[in-house]
Amino acid sequence: MSQKKDDLLQLVGGTQKMAIYRKKNGTYAFRKKGGVSKERIETDPNFAVLRLNLQDFGKAGKAGGLIKTAFKPLIPKEANSDLFPRLTKLCKAVIKSDLEHERGSRSMKFGDMNLLTGFDFNPAGVLGSTFIVPFTHSLDRVTGLANIDLPEFIPANMIVPPPNATHFRMKIAAAAINFDEGKYVFAMGISGIQALDDAATPSFTINAQLPANNTDPVLIALGIEFLLQEGNFQYPVNNSRFNGLQLIGVDNPA
Repeated sequence: MSQKKDDLLQLVGGTQKMAIYRKKNGTYAFRKKGGVSKERIETDPNFAVLRLNLQDFGKAGKAGGLIKTAFKPLIPKEANSDLFPRLTKLCKAVIKSDLEHERGSRSMKFGDMNLLTGFDFNPAGVLGSTFIVPFTHSLDRVTGLANIDLPEFIPANMIVPPPNATHFRMKIAAAAINFDEGKYVFAMGISGIQALDDAATPSFTINAQLPANNTDPVLIALGIEFLLQEGNFQYPVNNSRFNGLQLIGVDNPA
């Protein structure tokens, strides 16, 4: 009985920058490698606009990475899969909104930082779908104290929890970020644990303490954590649809 053997592909000499690929029918063929070299992009006048756009994109990537790192202590683990590209895209929009400088020279500092407001770190757990209580935030730059004030509300009416959650608590995160130097200062605060019932929760404030007289833009985020009580102990309820953390405000220095 004869046995069919695949032919071996034999090459003699250089490939002359040719790429080898396999066709659908199983045979092999050559084609010239495409793309523009890095050296040409960096030196050719025809790519001047592309170079400027790449500079802005690079700044957006660094800014997005800096925000992600700054808020890492409170970012739900479910948010990490596509968090960086989403932040980079948003930071690119901020940089593009800088109308005082040309392409390549634009920066976060001169862009519209308010475009960051409303960003949900976890797209599967949008804060506004879980926590529908109105709130206000403030920052005292002299003292460095960031506050989020919540009015009295009934949790059973204003919070959409996971099925097995019995309690919740709120979290504030604040980061003073220097995008030019790639530095940040982070602070956070956590409220007391509240029951998810029909009893009215009194108004309360959560705060985070940043350094006094800081001159960098400050990003403020609000998050919610759900808990399950068993006996005298509470345990976190890990559910990607409900673990929300949202940038609720940006305070720019005067």
